[in-house]
Amino acid sequence: MKKYTTGITVLDSSLGGGIPAGSLVLLVEKPGAGAEIISFQFAVEGVKKGESVLYVTTDETSENLLNYIKLYFPDFNVNENFQLISFISNVTSDAKNFIKSSMHDPLGFTRKVLATSKYDRIVINNLNNLIRNYGENEVISLFEELSRKVKNDESVALAILVEGATESRIENTLKAIADGILELDVQERKRDSEKTQNNKAEEMHGSKERVQVRHN
Repeated sequence: MKKYTTGITVLDSSLGGGIPAGSLVLLVEKPGAGAEIISFQFAVEGVKKGESVLYVTTDETSENLLNYIKLYFPDFNVNENFQLISFISNVTSDAKNFIKSSMHDPLGFTRKVLATSKYDRIVINNLNNLIRNYGENEVISLFEELSRKVKNDESVALAILVEGATESRIENTLKAIADGILELDVQERKRDSEKTQNNKAEEMHGSKERVQVRHN
């Protein structure tokens, strides 16, 4: 089975070489745990490998999102393999330029893109804003569509959910739809106030391992 590497060595090792094709992964984070950075790494890794990547941001403009990616990955260059959709500016960015769109329904536009185009990697950052703006039924429906798409295309999707920012029953529904879950939390050590990011990686086979990534 094909696997998609995340670009994070310790996480790929925990997952047995990467995320299996056909998987919808829910990245659940405590506020400030760094899920967005992991999503950047996941997208950049795909572009480096020549894979097609769709990145959907629900809380940043296209320009800001690209600036954030380049802050962490200065060598990243947008090319024909990378497409960015922003719900804030209603702008979609492809390899050559920013294409301003007059769409009034970003969610509907995103669904159309997903239905008519094929990508190796898809990122949704984040689900909480979608739920607030569109309601749980619309987002759950989108999540189910995404699950079917990655299985049909043998691709991978990563969706961020901030823990505690949405009703627990909705979180549980999204977790039930997902094929795998990555849970991130930040713990502060009392002795040296060093923050340690703990990633609990739930593999596609159901077993769980703990992976630690330190931030300086």
